[in-house]
Amino acid sequence: MPGVDGPPSPLTGVGLPRHVAVIVDGNRRWARAHRTDPAVAYRCGGDRVHDLLNWCEESGIGVVTLWPLSADNLRRDSGDVRALVKVIADVVGELADTGRWQLHLFGNTALLRRAVQRRIRSAARRTGAVSGMTVNIAVAYDGHEDITSAVRALLAEHAGRGTAVADIVNGLTSDQIAGHLSLTDQPPVDLIIRTSGEQRLSGFLPWQSAYSEFYFCDVNWPDFTRADFDAALLSYTRRTRRYGQ
Repeated sequence: MPGVDGPPSPLTGVGLPRHVAVIVDGNRRWARAHRTDPAVAYRCGGDRVHDLLNWCEESGIGVVTLWPLSADNLRRDSGDVRALVKVIADVVGELADTGRWQLHLFGNTALLRRAVQRRIRSAARRTGAVSGMTVNIAVAYDGHEDITSAVRALLAEHAGRGTAVADIVNGLTSDQIAGHLSLTDQPPVDLIIRTSGEQRLSGFLPWQSAYSEFYFCDVNWPDFTRADFDAALLSYTRRTRRYGQ
């Protein structure tokens, strides 16, 4: 796969985030700037994912979460979206084929065509025994739906035990809800990076990002470089995390 070569990051070890999440935004802006088809931008963005994971691995980061496709994106039934879905399926397969990383899919993948669902789920299953870095990929993800589904699962669990509604209400805790969210068995998200210059989360991990640090980068995703990544890590190491205090 093509990529951006460069020396290993000087930022490794103590003080770095354990879990980095990236909103890979700006592909269509990149296409417009380069006067090319969005499908070309999506493929360039897919190549950048390979680069990013190499950089994270070299820096000793244990968990990476990527958000390439929201549920809202899928509601636009356009050629651009279909091209993006194809690239996502291709990249998931490529990442699985490396045998280096354990892949986890989350989000409402049932919104995808069945052939795509089967393809990406099969690729992720192939990595189940891999002991390397964990890579989460949010496909057709909606943060509000993540919380709604968690509450629904919690209520169904109590209903299966025959718990009275009043007891559910009186005993409900945030930890119980959190236990049914996406990424619940993984380290907290320490750092969220968003490319393209947009300074918002757009519904990404609204619960899980409560104490995350944010880094907004002005470059579009296909142009994201090792220097941009290192700048995000350096910014993180210079912050004092307060965890709401």
